[in-house]
Amino acid sequence: MASELPGICIVPKLKKGQLVRVRQGVTGSRSTTTAERNAWYEKFHADCRAGRDVPYDSGGEPRLAPDTAETSFSVGKCLTVTAAMASYRRIGKSWWRSPMGGLCQVLDTMTGQEWLVAKRYLEVV
Repeated sequence: MASELPGICIVPKLKKGQLVRVRQGVTGSRSTTTAERNAWYEKFHADCRAGRDVPYDSGGEPRLAPDTAETSFSVGKCLTVTAAMASYRRIGKSWWRSPMGGLCQVLDTMTGQEWLVAKRYLEVV
């Protein structure tokens, strides 16, 4: 649902359970699971034991496991809305980003994972 005026985007009104389609390439974010963080640490410790070069930050501390995951959704991908209004604080426990509006929580039916996506890039099917 694009506007005739250039530079103006109409955000669709979404409801829980609606099927939406990506109308412009968009990136989705979600918090990582405990299993994903544990797998990252196992790989990190295996690299340390094997003597591989392990990156450190400027304070000499080893890197921490990522607490967010991102993916790109291609144009035309269909998703299911699980929460019409969402923010980064709603999903993750330790999000470093401040709350921002204009997001919704969608379910990727192929992977079964829930993602936060900007509403302006979605259209109701």
